[in-house]
Formats: sequence, C-alpha cells, structure tokens
Amino acid sequence: MAETSDAPAGAIDRALAVLGVLAEASQPMGVTEIARRVGLPKSVVHYHVSALVRNRYVEARPDRRYGLGHAALRLGRGNHSNVELRARALPHMRALHHETLETVTLSVLVGRERVYVDQLISPREITLSVELGRPFPLHAGASGRAILAFLPGDSRESVLSEPLERVASHTVVDPADLRELLEAVRATGIAVSRSERHEGAAAIAAPVFDSHGVTGAMGVSGPEFRFDEDSLLRWAPLLKTAAAQLSRELGWR
Repeated sequence: MAETSDAPAGAIDRALAVLGVLAEASQPMGVTEIARRVGLPKSVVHYHVSALVRNRYVEARPDRRYGLGHAALRLGRGNHSNVELRARALPHMRALHHETLETVTLSVLVGRERVYVDQLISPREITLSVELGRPFPLHAGASGRAILAFLPGDSRESVLSEPLERVASHTVVDPADLRELLEAVRATGIAVSRSERHEGAAAIAAPVFDSHGVTGAMGVSGPEFRFDEDSLLRWAPLLKTAAAQLSRELGWR
C-alpha cells in the first residue's frame, strides 16, 4: 500500500485508515510504520490503535506489532466475495456431506489467518462442529495448512517466521517440520491433521483457488476414531475433485 499523501481528518476516518493499512499488510505492523503509511503522528495512531484493540478490531502482538483482530475478521464474513463463494461452494459441500456423513467446512483466507464461513454438520450421534467467524492460525489444522501451502513463498515464510502457537497437543510448531508437511500438501493437494486444532478431532482439507490464487479451503472434519486410513483414502479424491470444481467456477485456471 502506498504512503498516504493527505492524512485523514476525522476520528472515524483515521481509525478506518489504520484498519485499511492493517488489512492490506502482509504481516503485523508497528505504530511507526502504520503512522508513516497513513500520514499521521505516532501519538494519534497509538490512540486509535489502542481503541481498536479494546474493541477487538485490532490484535496486539507480544512484540508490539498489530494485526487485524477478531471483530474485524468477523466483518469479512458478510462481504460480497464470501457470499458468492458460499453460494458456489454449497452444492459441492452437500455432495461431500452425502458421501462422507461427516462435517464439511468451508474456510477463507483473511489476512494471515483463516476463518470458517460455512459448514454442514454430520448427522451422526458423535459429531464435530466449528465456530463460524472465529480466526484460526494457518499453521494449525488441515484447512489452515491447505491454504498456507499454496501462498506465495514470501508470504508463507513470513508466517513461518512468527512465533507459532501450540493450540492443541499435536499442533506442529517447528518451522522445519511445517515446511516438510507443506511440501507434502503441495505434492498431493491434500492436508490431514489429528488433534492439531482441537483435541480428539481429525480433518482432511484441500485448497480452493480463485483467479488471484489460493482463497480458502474445503474440509471434512470429525472425531479421530472415524478418520482411519481407509476413510481418508476414500474421501481424498472426492474432496480434491470438489475443491477443484469450485476453484474453476471461481475463475482459477
């Protein structure tokens, strides 16, 4: 994003300018950099960033850098592109749901995280559901890894260079191990996880692309004990086909 020549005048304008800078950034930013880009004094930017943090539109990192927060990411669920994506994805999700009888999910890339925007919950007695609108890190879980594997190399390395949170017992947090897993995802087109984002849960996911590149992931989730190798071998080609068909409908070539 280019440096702003005319600083925003009103308080709402200034806050929105800060959000705009963070939304377009490829990584979290410090107050000095935000101030330079919006053309405002650091003290003014710090005031607005603090207010946005209090209201969860901006997240404060331990290293005093800032990224989009939960509330800002939730706003992305209602934009036009996500509405179109969900509408186009639904027939493919229904077909997967019918074949697997497990929970089928749709995630989108938002900044440096992913957000579930839709799901079809398994009809079985023991099932898994996800929280729509909540951001999750890209390194944790099959859907996140399916997206992360196909980001441009510099964006992928930027994520791997950050401290990686262990959100469940089997979350992979070593960058070298993650690089190997991401290579496997790029080779097979499929990511698999077990107790990486939620204890006792397993998932298999495939990336979804539009005309600009990877935009999200389609996944099948459920309790680990039902995700044996035979099940994964049956579901993987179905999932890859569904994700590929959706990607073509979104303009991917």
